[in-house]
Amino acid sequence: MIRLYQLKNAFFFLLITFLTISCNSDDDGEDRPDVSISDLAGSTSDLSTLAAALERADLVDDLDGVGRFTVLAPTNSAFALFLDVNDYADINAVPVDVLRQLLLNHVVAGEFRSAQLTGQVGYLQTSAAGPVDNINLSLLVNGNSGIVFNGMAQVTQNGGDIIASNGTIHIVDAVVELPTLPTLILGNPIFSDLVTGLTTATPSADYVTILSESGLYTLFGPADNAFDALFSGNPNWNSVEDIDEDTLLAVLNHHVIGGANILLSEMENGQESPATLEGDVLRFATGGSNSIRVADGSGNNNALITVGNIQASNGVLHLIDRVLIPDTEN
Repeated sequence: MIRLYQLKNAFFFLLITFLTISCNSDDDGEDRPDVSISDLAGSTSDLSTLAAALERADLVDDLDGVGRFTVLAPTNSAFALFLDVNDYADINAVPVDVLRQLLLNHVVAGEFRSAQLTGQVGYLQTSAAGPVDNINLSLLVNGNSGIVFNGMAQVTQNGGDIIASNGTIHIVDAVVELPTLPTLILGNPIFSDLVTGLTTATPSADYVTILSESGLYTLFGPADNAFDALFSGNPNWNSVEDIDEDTLLAVLNHHVIGGANILLSEMENGQESPATLEGDVLRFATGGSNSIRVADGSGNNNALITVGNIQASNGVLHLIDRVLIPDTEN
């Protein structure tokens, strides 16, 4: 019960904060330096590569515009590693469209200071376009030990809360690359049971590689409280490792729909989904307060989507509070 309480509050905090801060007016009564985000980047020696990248991607005017932004600013060494790993000679060798999308993945509309992120886990929305229309990529924030974004970039010592006239910069030690579905799962502590299922408990499969591939997937991700409910109803299971691999593979495959990026707005009452990787379909039921429940192949209809539209570059993740069970008779 404690874990579920912490889960709900972590996501609730970040989502409500995002809505509140994004709607704030420009006049917040705070004394701010008369220098914009892009000007700060250009005048900071360890952000010279970022400044050059913003110029090349034609994003300087965007970051000087009206509104408030949170910008994750990779250091020069972070960019150097990114360029080396991806075989680019320098920042000018990165195609402009690729560079622009990458940089927009470091920009969040609204202003988030370290105090708001520390101790919280949840998802924000970046300015980078998702693989389907009308939704941008998500950003996983884990503030439990430092502040880490997408499990790959941490705010550097003394690099947080650099205030500009139109937002806040957090200097980070790595380039935040576009997230795949595993990116948005592996770095989130509420998915520890699911991560075990996708990795060590299923050695015959390579879910991380599969779910990192190009294409589109819709993944219903059970949080740890969902697995707790599953274990409480089966005396033979106390952990994911207690489930035999064939059964676990069927269960996990029942949470994934291939070839589709199904958003909450596309789930209609009584609608049947395309087949999951396991073969059975899912059914959606809409209710009050915009709630959506998912009925699994075995007929259980009590899985509630608690957080939806967590968007990766190759699909969408919906957090659910029950494990989906396929039809055990086929």
